[in-house]
Amino acid sequence: VYKERRDMMLSSMDRYFPPKVDWTHPEGGLFLWGILPSDISSAEVLKRAIEQNVAFVPGTPFYATGGGKNTMRLNFSNASLEKIREGISRLGSVIGETERCA
Repeated sequence: VYKERRDMMLSSMDRYFPPKVDWTHPEGGLFLWGILPSDISSAEVLKRAIEQNVAFVPGTPFYATGGGKNTMRLNFSNASLEKIREGISRLGSVIGETERCA
């Protein structure tokens, strides 16, 4: 089940995320790690994403020595395939809008 959801998230990110965004391709687990361009704050993206009913965890708290302001942890474990696709589509639009404003 998690593999299918992970694969949906990965294919949706390929389709909907702007070209300057990168992400991990995990073999297991429950999360993907997104890396935005260095001049974009994931906290700012989160504010805009919530307005679109999408949420993720900004990466900063996972960096013990600071950093990670442009990273985000994305969970694929508890959403349906359609919700994953729709959420990533919305998030991709938010990221694209944020890039244009940066």
